[in-house]
Amino acid sequence: MATTKSTKRAWTASDVMSKEVICVAEDMELRELTRMFLDRGITGAPVLNRGGDLVGVISQHDLLFYSLTRGDELVLDSDFYQSVRVDGRRLPQGFQVEDANSGRVSDVMTPVVHSVSARTPVDRVAQLMTRKHIHRVIVTQGKKVAGIISAVDLLKVMVPPPPAARAAAPAHPAAGARKRSLSRRAPLRKRRN
Repeated sequence: MATTKSTKRAWTASDVMSKEVICVAEDMELRELTRMFLDRGITGAPVLNRGGDLVGVISQHDLLFYSLTRGDELVLDSDFYQSVRVDGRRLPQGFQVEDANSGRVSDVMTPVVHSVSARTPVDRVAQLMTRKHIHRVIVTQGKKVAGIISAVDLLKVMVPPPPAARAAAPAHPAAGARKRSLSRRAPLRKRRN
């Protein structure tokens, strides 16, 4: 169990969660969601209804599964638009057909939400993530999102930094430079609210 050194109190979800959570609306278009994931560098997000209540979670895995199972044929490069004519005339340059089968987040999201309260011990959060094979857990207060905990957030508090005694000089000079740069990093500390 992860504990603080000064108080020996067990870490809780509120100690490690990210409070600034990027949430998405259930009626958001999947194209917009994909762009947001890429722009923000995230791989998943809680899904909210119009009232702001948590109704699901969506991830890159959900998008990939949807893309591979919806029955569309793969679109291959073709010279179709160079040769097609409408009313006997060629189509203007840049003409394209939009995908009419643009889904929404609610079509793809996982409606089962694995959530914890802010007081849940960190080791319980880790057990939930391991048991359910999930990469993130939503911290809730009622039906509202209070935070999110990723697997990386848990690793930061559960795996202690290597002791300075292990930072012996390696045989290879490049490896030594790497270890020296790692040892200069500040140790992880419990967040204070």
